[in-house]
Amino acid sequence: MNRIPKIIHQVWSGIDEPLPKHFKTLGESWKSDYPEWEYVVWDNQKMNDFIQSNYPEYWELYQAFPYNVQRWDVIRYLILDKIGGMYVDFDYQSLARMDSLLENRTCCFSEEENYINKKGENVSVFNNALMLSVPKHPFMQKIIETAFSDKMVYANPEPKQQCVLSTTGPGMITTLYNSLSSEEKGNVYIIPAKYVTPFSVLQARFVRQGYNGPEVKKALEEAYAVHYFWGGWL
Repeated sequence: MNRIPKIIHQVWSGIDEPLPKHFKTLGESWKSDYPEWEYVVWDNQKMNDFIQSNYPEYWELYQAFPYNVQRWDVIRYLILDKIGGMYVDFDYQSLARMDSLLENRTCCFSEEENYINKKGENVSVFNNALMLSVPKHPFMQKIIETAFSDKMVYANPEPKQQCVLSTTGPGMITTLYNSLSSEEKGNVYIIPAKYVTPFSVLQARFVRQGYNGPEVKKALEEAYAVHYFWGGWL
């Protein structure tokens, strides 16, 4: 049973430029694989209206973030908290339906890599480029509370990459996840990288440039989706 609401959310503010053709093509892959799911693209006006209508207590803090990409990070958490469904970045491609992965799940994040740290512990690093949730999930609410804390909103904005990753992006949500109890972690599914992030950042760059060697085909053997790590926000 899939408990995730059947709605796909994508964010493109339209502030700097219209949605590029290659991103529109990748977006179509999700509409094609999930035809019965509602599909919504959130532009800047929709995002502003949504927060003012549903989370007015966060409006001033939302505006106070130094970078637009931080606003685009937090809006996805708010949308999933209020509406639920699947959020996916425009540099993601759907290859096959994830129904078997989502059965009975209530909150999911895409693993980016898995490694053994110096203590011999198994560590997952995951991102916010592909997420799914039911409304009002406790972990999504923890993320929102943390992202909108003064410590995050008014953090040192330089360097940009470190600021974004640690305040509203993957660094923040991974750290928060690692602070959960075992019981709380049990309510969050980290989708293994082989299914949703089969390429490393470097491999994705080569693939974007047209490389299609045997290791690419091998990496895609079990993949339901591909993250191309365009990284335009940098």
